[in-house]
Amino acid sequence: MSLTNEDKQVLMQLHLDKCHTCLADGEQLLKIDSISAAANRFYYAVFHAIHALFVANGIYSKSHHGTNAQFHQHFIKTGIIDPKYGHFIAVMENMREKADYDVIYDVTREDIEALKPVAYELVEQIEKLLNTK
Repeated sequence: MSLTNEDKQVLMQLHLDKCHTCLADGEQLLKIDSISAAANRFYYAVFHAIHALFVANGIYSKSHHGTNAQFHQHFIKTGIIDPKYGHFIAVMENMREKADYDVIYDVTREDIEALKPVAYELVEQIEKLLNTK
């Protein structure tokens, strides 16, 4: 399916809006000590920012694993985005999966507080890239 430039702009903005909603939700969930839910929201904030970048570049992914692979291939390996974010995405996805599905492992506030600033940095970097397109 081919998108018009206008369609791309709308879809990118929808992903970015969802990204910022997820960031705000994550902050609110931290305030009420809903740590696992906050982990989920911060992961999805980054996920939606990455998908906005994918839309801008005509990249499509069907899965979380595919998103990670495509992000590495098109943005990390090419140096468009700092390689530190490649590992970060894998860590965030792993933490989100554990928070959502693992009944033994608990995500801690310290886990979230360590990753949260990096999530904001990556979102900001992606938004800067999108503003230059």
